Amino acid sequence: MPITVVLLAAGYATRLYPLTQDRPKALLPLGRSVILDEVVRGVRGVPDVRAAVLVTNHRFADQFRDWQRRTAAPVQIVDDGTGTAQTRLGAIRDLELARRAGSPHDDVLVIGTDNLFAWSLADFVAQARRVAPQPSIALWQAPSKAAATQFGVVLREASGRITSFVEKSPQPPSAEVALCVYYFPAAVCGQIREFLDSGGNADAPGYFIQWLVGRGTVYGVMMPGAWYDIGSLESYDTVKREWPHVR
Repeated sequence: MPITVVLLAAGYATRLYPLTQDRPKALLPLGRSVILDEVVRGVRGVPDVRAAVLVTNHRFADQFRDWQRRTAAPVQIVDDGTGTAQTRLGAIRDLELARRAGSPHDDVLVIGTDNLFAWSLADFVAQARRVAPQPSIALWQAPSKAAATQFGVVLREASGRITSFVEKSPQPPSAEVALCVYYFPAAVCGQIREFLDSGGNADAPGYFIQWLVGRGTVYGVMMPGAWYDIGSLESYDTVKREWPHVR
């Protein structure tokens, strides 16, 4: 089955102000490149990719178009039409917008562009396809439960099937953290619209995953190696310092 890659980049990254007041997080410098260059490099090894679609807000759309022209990356830029953090659509509405702008009958590989990881996306996709048509999400083993409090965390059976998903709990049930890296077989994609029409919280992708877990079977794939969630000035400084040594 062909794959459409959806790159989520429509947030306003207010926690990284002043760096992101006039520049999207994904285009912040990282050595001689930018964060988005590293994300796209990881996509190149994934087989059967038909299209890659990056969804952004209207405020930063021209900057992403300039990046696309400069790098000649085979990425379609989709503008979600919003101009402020207060009017943002939310990650799940942006996902649906980007999916429909690409090839709406494909499997979908979703990647948050504030995620950086040293492992192979192709390996993740291969494992996810083994359990299709059920969806899969990538996981990271946090060093402790305390370190997992700012993320969605899961409990799993030995088979990898997720039995519980909790978003940003002060007392997480495990240290297995959900990354914003998802594989949605085409059969699952219709549930995105169903989630939105039912009034689901579209802001964070984790709420959709939590909804899916409550309704059916979702698998978690533990991925080895480093992972960085660039959500603050401190985490961005850490990435700039460490990424050249782990990529």
